[in-house]
Amino acid sequence: MARLKKVAALLAAAVIACSAAGCSDTSYALTADDEQIRAGIYLDYMLNEMSYQISMLYYNEGITSDYFSQEIEGQSFSDYISQTALQNTKEYAAITKQFDELGLEITDDEAADISSTVNDAWDSQSGLYEKEGISKESLREVYLCTLKREKLFNYFYAEGGTEEVSDEDLQTYINDNYLRYKSISISKSYSDDEETAEAENEENMALRDEYLEMAQGLSFEEFDQVIDAYDEYLDAQSEDSEESTDSDDSSSDSESEESADSEDSSSPSDSESATDSEESSDDTSSVAGDSSEEESTADETDESSAASDESSESDESSDESSEEEEDPYPNESMVNFGLYEGEDLESTYGQMLSAINDLEIGEAAAYEDDNYYYILIKGDVTERTDYAEDNRDDVLQEMKSEEFQTKVDAWVEEMSFTENERAMERYTPQEVYDRQEEYYAELNG
Repeated sequence: MARLKKVAALLAAAVIACSAAGCSDTSYALTADDEQIRAGIYLDYMLNEMSYQISMLYYNEGITSDYFSQEIEGQSFSDYISQTALQNTKEYAAITKQFDELGLEITDDEAADISSTVNDAWDSQSGLYEKEGISKESLREVYLCTLKREKLFNYFYAEGGTEEVSDEDLQTYINDNYLRYKSISISKSYSDDEETAEAENEENMALRDEYLEMAQGLSFEEFDQVIDAYDEYLDAQSEDSEESTDSDDSSSDSESEESADSEDSSSPSDSESATDSEESSDDTSSVAGDSSEEESTADETDESSAASDESSESDESSDESSEEEEDPYPNESMVNFGLYEGEDLESTYGQMLSAINDLEIGEAAAYEDDNYYYILIKGDVTERTDYAEDNRDDVLQEMKSEEFQTKVDAWVEEMSFTENERAMERYTPQEVYDRQEEYYAELNG
């Protein structure tokens, strides 16, 4: 009986110990199919998402503080950040599992690149990571997951993939979604004075209309002539401005010289002192130069000749390289208009793309927004048959990213997750933000 009581006491002690320590373990954020996922991974995703959303709040709305009173997609700033970080952590687990199940591998070179990237990140911001509780190994795992995601994507859709996208399908996607255009932009007046701004904008509109008239009847390719003519106009304006500035500077220099002469006459000791200082400053280079000449005079002619030959060869090579790298499609842009929807279409750029989309191919038209007067011309996307080959990876991502995300979501659904509530309570967006602010305050203090 005494022995049974002793065993019961030990079990009770174990339960108490678990409650006091083990059950309050916050070193992991959640379990995925009974495997613990480091809290540092969750924290890194949270830190990255928070930094991104703060940047977007500033870029879109000019917000520089009070972030936690903002909303993102109908959620509070804090809820959105924590839920996104949690979802990214679950995706990390699902991608890692799928990568292993498909027998995919990280090459030695890829592993070396990851290590180098992690080391660079750690060297530059180890203080912040440590402040946040993110280990170097957690950082490595996040970078590895990004690479694994890319390799899984290619496993399905890249050349030789199980769901390979053909060149024909890629070109069809480009034809259906992309816009091809060229443009000339003329800035509106920056003047705060209403009359001045109105007068300047009348001149700017007249200038825009002048070049628009020049563009009428020209093809998309011939529109380059109008762009070149406008560039020449800008160069001429710049030269006139420089000449005016040089003239003003020359007058100013003359006055300065007269003033300096007057000062020299009245205070020769200052002038002599400045001269002595200048001579002293040049003495070192002069002595070094004499020494160099004594050692190299005999070889100077040969070296000069060799340098000239090398320079000539370098120029020829540069010219050949320049010819090889010359852009066959100067001045034009290719944009995936199919990706624009909702608020993106309401943005300044989205509205301009919509205007281009409404144009006929080869049609030049006037357009303006709050800051610029434009001349726009629409090109034929189907003529850019080389675009898919030159930009295959990017276009493939645009074409298949949503479909691939559906696969990732399905992998997440197939797994069993249990959140570590103590870790969720401890690692809040506010806590992560405060630690970041503390770090930068200490760094700048």
